[in-house]
Amino acid sequence: MRTSAHSFSAVCETLFIPLYARAREQHQVPTLLKDPLAQELVQKIDYDFAKFEQAPASMTGVVLRAAYFDAIVRQFVKNHTNAVVVHLGYGLDTRCQRLGAEVADTPFYQIDVPEVITFRKQLLAPLANETYIASCMFETTWMEKLQKKHPRATFAFVMEGVLMYFSPEQNQQLFAHLAQRFAGAELHFDVISRWLSTGSNWHDAVRLTPAQFQFGIDDDRAIEQWHAALRYQGSCDVMSFEGWERAGWLYWLGQQYFPVLRSAARVVAYFVQP
Repeated sequence: MRTSAHSFSAVCETLFIPLYARAREQHQVPTLLKDPLAQELVQKIDYDFAKFEQAPASMTGVVLRAAYFDAIVRQFVKNHTNAVVVHLGYGLDTRCQRLGAEVADTPFYQIDVPEVITFRKQLLAPLANETYIASCMFETTWMEKLQKKHPRATFAFVMEGVLMYFSPEQNQQLFAHLAQRFAGAELHFDVISRWLSTGSNWHDAVRLTPAQFQFGIDDDRAIEQWHAALRYQGSCDVMSFEGWERAGWLYWLGQQYFPVLRSAARVVAYFVQP
């Protein structure tokens, strides 16, 4: 019997986009991201995944994005003996399983709203180094608990496919709370442009869900203004990643010749100055 997913809220439903993209990628040659567990999860869930076949750009983009964040987390764990990794809005991601033994000794905290964590627990038990936290990411209680539990740790916070669904004010508050509490932390996330943030109804994948974009930004350095301790480290267009040509010739042309399209989705890194 498959697990029903028909009671999800609008934003929560978007978690099925990256899940299906990763599952679908397992049939591609060459495979840009190995994630056989994503295939297993898709088969267990009662949801209309087939509609996302209409979204070739997103199916490619989110796989490339996932591979990028895998590399970021892998390098972070390698560089820090006291590393702690926190995913905000984790959904049904399987990063711990993908990275396996490379991160097995590192604590991972996977945060999402209660309805998602409850759903996730029905499908996937946490690994020995994973802790699921059922909480709104804008709450500070979980932050204070992690501070207390890991007073000497270096934290990495990963926000993948999350920020664009919340208001600028909510995102600014979140970053300010993190900056106030986690000196020396790394923040890794993705953003969309202001132009793309107006296009929920024509975005190839989001238009197939009830969700709406609420946040876009064109100047990645502007986030430094959200708190005095935030320091911009760099950013990159997702369309510049190797493998993007799989989305089709139309998107490849857009990446080559239309800057507004090329910079529509970006990955960004920040550091919290001690």
